[in-house]
Amino acid sequence: MKRLILTLVIMLSAVVAASAQNVVIGEKLPETRFRKWLMDLQPEAADYTCMIFYHSESPLCRQCLRRVKNMVSKYGTKLNVIIVTKEDYDTAGVTLTEHLGDRMAVAFDDGGRAFRYFGVKFIPFCVISDRKRRAVWCGNGITLTEKITDRIITGE
Repeated sequence: MKRLILTLVIMLSAVVAASAQNVVIGEKLPETRFRKWLMDLQPEAADYTCMIFYHSESPLCRQCLRRVKNMVSKYGTKLNVIIVTKEDYDTAGVTLTEHLGDRMAVAFDDGGRAFRYFGVKFIPFCVISDRKRRAVWCGNGITLTEKITDRIITGE
C-alpha cells in the first residue's frame, strides 16, 4: 500500500512539474499572433523581445513594468517589450496607454491562448527571446534585473 501511494505521489509530481513551464531556454518559441493591439501599435523589430504577462491590478506587475520600461530606454533598438494581458481592451487600455512607444506595445490575449501555451501560473511572468525566437531567459519579471539584461544583450 505504501508503494502504491508513493508511486501515485511521484506520478502526480511529475505531471505538475511537466505542466508548470512550457518555455525551455535555447529552444524556439512558437509564433505568437495576437488579434488585438492597444491603439493598433506593434513594437518595432529588435534583437531581443521581452514578453511580460500582465494584469493591471497587480502591484508586482506595475513594478516590473516600470523597471523594464527603464531598460528599454537604455538599450534603444536592441530590446522591445510586448505586454500581454487577458484583460479587456477598455480596462487595460486605461492603465497601459502611457507605456506605449516605438519599443513597447500591449497585446490582448483573447481567450488566454498565450497564457496557456507559456504555462503562465503567476504574474508578472517574463520571457525574453532573441531575433530567431529562441528563449534566452524566463521567470518572474520582478527578478529580471539590469545586470541580467546586460548579460543577455551584450553576451557577456
